[in-house]
Formats: sequence, structure tokens, C-alpha cells
Amino acid sequence: MYEFNFALIFTSAELERKYYKEGLSHIVVKADNGLRVQIPLRRLVPFISGQGIRGRFKLITDAQYRFMSLQKLQDI
Repeated sequence: MYEFNFALIFTSAELERKYYKEGLSHIVVKADNGLRVQIPLRRLVPFISGQGIRGRFKLITDAQYRFMSLQKLQDI
């Protein structure tokens, strides 16, 4: 099991452009340990508000780096 902590800030307009207009299904974030992590946008949906998405998150994967959970640690 692996944990990746990262910060994420996107306005609602940026999310709309990336997801609906550009058709992206994933985003790549840089975790606190310096590794780049690819996350399906659909996994972020529970954390999106009218203003977009903003906060520090923890992604947990299994030993094969498959998604297990994503939790919001704090607002920023």
C-alpha cells in the first residue's frame, strides 16, 4: 500500500475546460515526495464545489498502484 499527499487547486472554470471541453479523463499531480501521480477526474467529483476544487489530499493505492481511496485532509 502506498500513500501520496498533494495539494490541488482548480477553479470551476478550469475543471469545466479540462473535463468537458478538452475531454480529459485524468489529471497528473506532483505528490509531496516528488513523484507524479495520475488520478482519474471522476475520483475528484465528491470534492468539487461551485468554486471548483481546493485542498490537500491523500491518495492511497495498493501495491500495484491501483486506486484504493482518496480523502481530503484540509482546505487551503
